[in-house]
Amino acid sequence: MRGFKDYLQESGEIGYIQSIVHSIVYVSGLPGAKPREVVMAEGGQRGIIQSLLPDSVEVLMLETHDLKNNLAVTRTKQYFTIPVSEQILGRIVDPFGHPVDGLGPIPGEKKPMSIDPGAPPLHTRVKIDKPLETGVQTVDLMVPLGYGQRELVIGDKKTGKTIFLLQTIVNQASKGVICVYVSIGKRQSDVKAVEEYLKHWSGAFNNCTILVANSADPASMIYLSPFSGFAIAEFFREQGKDVLIIFDDLTNHAKFYREISLLSKRTPGRSSYPGDIFNLHASMLERAGNIKYGDKTVSITALPVAESFEGDITGYIQTNLMSITDGHIFFDVELFRNGARPSINHALSVSRVGNQTRGKLDKELAQKLREALAKYEKDKEIARFGVDLPQATKTEIDLGEKIELIFNQDTESLVPRELSLMLFGLLLGGFWAGKNVSSVKVDVIKITEKFQKGELNDFLTRLAKIDKIDDLLSTVKTFYDQVTEKLYE
Repeated sequence: MRGFKDYLQESGEIGYIQSIVHSIVYVSGLPGAKPREVVMAEGGQRGIIQSLLPDSVEVLMLETHDLKNNLAVTRTKQYFTIPVSEQILGRIVDPFGHPVDGLGPIPGEKKPMSIDPGAPPLHTRVKIDKPLETGVQTVDLMVPLGYGQRELVIGDKKTGKTIFLLQTIVNQASKGVICVYVSIGKRQSDVKAVEEYLKHWSGAFNNCTILVANSADPASMIYLSPFSGFAIAEFFREQGKDVLIIFDDLTNHAKFYREISLLSKRTPGRSSYPGDIFNLHASMLERAGNIKYGDKTVSITALPVAESFEGDITGYIQTNLMSITDGHIFFDVELFRNGARPSINHALSVSRVGNQTRGKLDKELAQKLREALAKYEKDKEIARFGVDLPQATKTEIDLGEKIELIFNQDTESLVPRELSLMLFGLLLGGFWAGKNVSSVKVDVIKITEKFQKGELNDFLTRLAKIDKIDDLLSTVKTFYDQVTEKLYE
């Protein structure tokens, strides 16, 4: 590895640290310095030039050990890169690309990837038209996603956001999609829980990389983490592989960037955040999308996370991210407290491009479910007054309860589209009419078990050819007797 003397001999420029403010240092000299260029101190510490001042340069130091005034600094004439190879899959690394999982060095020839190469040009972009299944029914039916989409996941702390993201990773990793999970300023115990969840699923972790910047790490490392994560995603996109990248979470990233900006005495804006925070996140997320390489289209799908407080999604960073992305999935703290799993409020969630990836059947089914749930919410308000309800209203409440029951999903389970079609086809077709919710719950568990054992493949094959809701309901009615036999054999 090249050292201070090598870079000094090459650049011929030397400067000296004049002042140190935590991870920010001010260096005199270096007349040819450029913004975002990497510099190296005499002790081997690296930093990135943040801005050029009249008589000095402001440097964000990536390593802060043994810094002192008048320490010599030289230019490297390089921009920050992270070394990536295909063997990074199944590993946990820091924002520098160094392994932190105790399994030794990452083998293979590594390619240096720039952490800020800019977004792909417009003429290389392709329309989002391929559906991305998360394995979570509420999202796949009500808030559909597509490959190349940027969808914000927003909600209070501990409302199930990370579990949903991990279910999505497992579902996509099983299809051969490369998954990058970026942990931004989280505790080590949280990262360990993510690792254990992914390793619990056979083979899922082999298609994943976890990039970690813990809460105890310097602010500069946490600031770099999402950019380094994107560099890993872009490496695999260049290999012709679809990539899913998770940023958990960008509100944390914004707080640490605010800390850096306040230390460097930049003018604070709303909530003391720097004025360029919107551009910082927007330019990074713009690197996602469907990109054309020759005759092949390759995608990076980005799912950034934002944390809200007591269900308030009107915060500065939250609204910034909502305007940058192609929609948002809202985890409602009230639904969580009422026992909904996942606690996704489909009425307040939106996917601006997801619907264009779906067929007619999925759109019609989602519309029917939305209408039924809207009536259910309205009828529940009336029922609170204790009045006698007409039979039609009771039927609507019963249907709404059963829809919510089917949508409730265990954190250890993934539900494919075919099983969702069968369950909701049976429900809307009247298979469970007259049965109470407890009986329906037992039946749903049994059907799911039969599906996992492959005993329902003949039904699912017939459903896969249907493209209209009326055909779905009429087809489902033809095998009521067979389903009954399967349930009670």
